[in-house]
Amino acid sequence: MRMDLDMAPSLEALAGLNDQLEDSLLQRGVVAERVGQVRLIVEELAANALHHGECAARGLPLRLRVSVDREALVLELREHGQAFDPARTAVPALAAGIEERPVGGLGLFLVQQLADELDYRREGDANIVRVTLLHPFSADLEDVP
Repeated sequence: MRMDLDMAPSLEALAGLNDQLEDSLLQRGVVAERVGQVRLIVEELAANALHHGECAARGLPLRLRVSVDREALVLELREHGQAFDPARTAVPALAAGIEERPVGGLGLFLVQQLADELDYRREGDANIVRVTLLHPFSADLEDVP
């Protein structure tokens, strides 16, 4: 299965895209735990692009390409914000108290932790982040695409 989803640069559009993606993945038999991870990953990457990459201010759509097969679920987010590699973000100070911890960074840390593979490239004025989650289907499903 492959889907290309375009999203207007807004948090409201992000919520709708995530709902549509969740429905599609569950209908195709993707394990609910993986679907929850997909929602979190898409939300964190897109929200980061909207807020920090200035995608919302530029008004350019974000594109999410999703491919699923027996072995992997691959998310590829293309956005036209400032160059930014989420795989190179520093690990937040997890041991520090809430008052001592700087704001931000935890969402991208979670993306790094959930992803089996996380790749970044810059093509022209676009950031392309590719996240791979292995084994998206339950082992007991026989009718996997």
